[in-house]
Amino acid sequence: MGVDWTRIMPKEPTEDFKSSVNFAALERYRWIIQRVHEHGMKVMLTLFHHSLPPWAGEYGGWKMEKTANYFMDFVRLVVDRVLDLVDYWVIFNEPHVFVMLTYCAGAWPGGDPNAIEVATSALPTGVYNQALHWIAVAHAEAYDYIHSESKNAMMPIVGVSHHVSFTRPYGLFDVAVVTIANSMTLFPFIDSICDKLDFIGINYYGQEVISGPGLKHVENDEYSESGRGVYPDGLFRILLKFNERYKSLNIPFIITENGVSDETDLIRKPYILEHLLAIYAAILMHTHNHICLKGVRVVGYLFWTTSDNWEWADGYGPKFGLVAVDRANNLARKPRPSYYLFSKVVTTGKIMRQDRTSAWRELQEAAIQKKTRPFYREIDKHGRMYAGGLDRPIERTFVLRDWRFGHYEMEGLQDPLSRFVRCVMRPFPRRKIHYIEDDAISYSISS
Repeated sequence: MGVDWTRIMPKEPTEDFKSSVNFAALERYRWIIQRVHEHGMKVMLTLFHHSLPPWAGEYGGWKMEKTANYFMDFVRLVVDRVLDLVDYWVIFNEPHVFVMLTYCAGAWPGGDPNAIEVATSALPTGVYNQALHWIAVAHAEAYDYIHSESKNAMMPIVGVSHHVSFTRPYGLFDVAVVTIANSMTLFPFIDSICDKLDFIGINYYGQEVISGPGLKHVENDEYSESGRGVYPDGLFRILLKFNERYKSLNIPFIITENGVSDETDLIRKPYILEHLLAIYAAILMHTHNHICLKGVRVVGYLFWTTSDNWEWADGYGPKFGLVAVDRANNLARKPRPSYYLFSKVVTTGKIMRQDRTSAWRELQEAAIQKKTRPFYREIDKHGRMYAGGLDRPIERTFVLRDWRFGHYEMEGLQDPLSRFVRCVMRPFPRRKIHYIEDDAISYSISS
């Protein structure tokens, strides 16, 4: 859960600090957190989940040093009031996503970049690195404050939620773009705060295929309603990559977000199971130069999300919830079938073969029958998807492609030259993929 900076500090604290604070809202948050504990749940509290106060946006927000100072005023207010009730702290959620969409693209509120800022955003002195610098400074100060104020025997557990997509190029000329994008988004922010982390949170939804200036809509790939390519293997590969880079820190990983928007609930059920299997595989082991090494230490998993929510770019369109929310009927809640499936996995600690088979068969039957579901991304004549959501969704059919963990076969580059080379090389033998199945997991090995 998160606390809203604007709700607690609705005015810029330029003069009388107390007059800028909504103490009633602070007490309300404490009451909510207490209620969560009373229901036997632990609390992971996020301090910044993209909600920048309008007054901060007016003067430049995270491009300015004083925003880090104001943020620390907010942090001290929250920590002093609820420290005894919080089990895990997330200081920032997806900071590089916020910076990119706010200060580089101007798609989110609080940014409004000019043409020069957009053109120079990726430079070392551009707004992207400028804003992330002050966010990193604020993270470090908040981390130290939370730890310094802890009076309990148990030390607080403080981390960050870092958004990661498995990104791949569509054509040969997109390889450079993917390389640059990964160099900016995968590791730099975590590197800058790695000595101020008790865990690394990974937010993973799927894969993105880069084509020219945008994301390619691959017709035979399965997508969520909001245009995320479904690819459980990507989570496995991301965990191995991050574990290799940060193993010297000796801190665990938590999957702080993983989910799919799917009103039909047909994709969501296998999506949950296949991603959990991907995590399980990463925990069990990974190999380097054919040597089996210690697995990734993943200590938690949070599904996004419990009930249908509001999205920054899409409003109430895409349905992410395990529980449906009827906004035309007094916000009535109705658990979807995936709710009961996820509950079963959580309570038993097991993924049953019959549940996995049943969930996949149900989805494939819908694909065979050419059933459709909502899709909230506009696709241009070049097959590229726009980031902004559609007010009225188009209909997209389910696909027959096998995207289960360990079964997805990656396609090669799709530009004419790469296709020609594959055509020429087709007579030569290729390495075969063998699938190993047991009651717990399915994964692939090459021979």
